[in-house]
Amino acid sequence: MKLLECARPQEKKDIMSEHLEQNDDEVANNARHFMNHMNSQSYCCAESLPDALGLRDLSEPKTLLDVGGGSAIYTIEAVKSNPNLSGVVFELENIKPLTEEFVEEAGLSDRISVCPGDFFTEDFPKKMNYVLLSNILHDWPDETNLELIEKSYNCLEPGGQVIISELLLDDDVKNSTSASTSMNIIMLPYTKGRQYRPKELKLRLERLGFVNTRHIKLVDDYSLVVATKPQ
Repeated sequence: MKLLECARPQEKKDIMSEHLEQNDDEVANNARHFMNHMNSQSYCCAESLPDALGLRDLSEPKTLLDVGGGSAIYTIEAVKSNPNLSGVVFELENIKPLTEEFVEEAGLSDRISVCPGDFFTEDFPKKMNYVLLSNILHDWPDETNLELIEKSYNCLEPGGQVIISELLLDDDVKNSTSASTSMNIIMLPYTKGRQYRPKELKLRLERLGFVNTRHIKLVDDYSLVVATKPQ
């Protein structure tokens, strides 16, 4: 781990932080390209999400919050799976119109809204039944991720669930897939984050009050870690 840490850039800012400090036009242009790429890359995972979480079986209205949801691909596939489910995508103000384009194209503007906000500095919208953190935590240091998990806890209704979707390392790191191991190394020079192991996420979730943490294989090398806010 110490050897890998040496690969991190010595400057204070990493690429992800510099990206967030670009002006509105730069962010919007880069975001459109990035969101189209992620939309196609994430489709199989998003399509598998409803069955992995049992969303097709919902018999009463529920709301899913997609934090930093970009193209809203996960929310779109989740909402399409059950008429009882609605969605809220929490995105930056200047990204909001781009996200709304994807939602409108899917014909779901009446069931998915886009709430502008910065997940670093603002609280999440309240009274949610599900909070999705998809490919978010691997970009940021542990202290930031603990804050995001705590915000997820605070915005959930009792009995609500936080859903973390990531390319996870194995609990026994030497058994990790080549994809997750490679991604872990790639993250070091370009972000302040890393890939987690399921047991690490379980520890952090339960430290902040979540219970019944479970690890669910999703598709390919991707997984979900799901935990519940006590009733």
